[in-house]
Amino acid sequence: MSEDLPHIDTVVDDLYSLAPADFVSHRSAYVTRFKKAGDKSGATRIGKLRKPTVVAWLVNTLARQVESALAELFDLGEQLERAQQRGDGPSLRELSTARSTSIRALTEQAISLGRDLGVTVGDNAAREIANTLNAAMADPEIRDRVRAGRTVTAETYSGFGPALLSLVPDPPDPPDDETETETETDGVPDTADDVPESDPENSSEADQLREAEHDRLVAELDAAETAFAAARDAADAADSDTERAASERRSATKEVERLETELDAAKAEAKAARAAERTSVEQAESTAEALEAARLRVAEARAALKAPS
Repeated sequence: MSEDLPHIDTVVDDLYSLAPADFVSHRSAYVTRFKKAGDKSGATRIGKLRKPTVVAWLVNTLARQVESALAELFDLGEQLERAQQRGDGPSLRELSTARSTSIRALTEQAISLGRDLGVTVGDNAAREIANTLNAAMADPEIRDRVRAGRTVTAETYSGFGPALLSLVPDPPDPPDDETETETETDGVPDTADDVPESDPENSSEADQLREAEHDRLVAELDAAETAFAAARDAADAADSDTERAASERRSATKEVERLETELDAAKAEAKAARAAERTSVEQAESTAEALEAARLRVAEARAALKAPS
């Protein structure tokens, strides 16, 4: 095995830093190089690498050029996860706003990078970039691919994030010496003195429990809304992909029809040419026969002139 072969990770990083149009040719060159060097295993691994989509390539480029901004986004994701686990509604709302701002800014950066590299990014591609970044915040495997700059296709996340913990504790046990002192008639206390007085501490604790439950529900709602938005964007992207595929199919069908028409015309021309060729051959043969007959007549005439009277 040649010692100058690059490490597989170096090859992978190099390939996924290339524009999609250059990926296949460079991958083939690496495969050939590794095969010639006797590293069949490395050649096989490289040959199995998938060509990235334009969206994936832009995300990979983003990961390489704005690594710190991407790290901040993933840190926001970890903070969101902890806030969800705590059921901290106010923090969730604040962090969700920060996440949206960060993803929007990174998406705009990706679009700008694409423009600098000669790639026009449409609305669907922009949504797919944002969906991929959002998915990377929620899914560790996607996050690792994005961080490493090895994304292959647009990613989506349809889960609800980590399981939310209930923050409502069990009600406290009553004191051992507490006894029933209230006597009721038809469900109404006998005297006003029997009406229990409000305990400020108990009221405060109940308020805290209600607030905790409210925050937990808010956290669940925020997570559900995030998942719904991601699913909706994924559905929009799928619809767009379907329409694009249908358009490509229609174009391909028209191209096939055009080629078939041209083929039929070419067949007709070939048939006419063959017929013309046969006619020409027949005419040539006929002319040759006439010429030979004329030559014989000339010879006979000359012979007749030379014969004695």
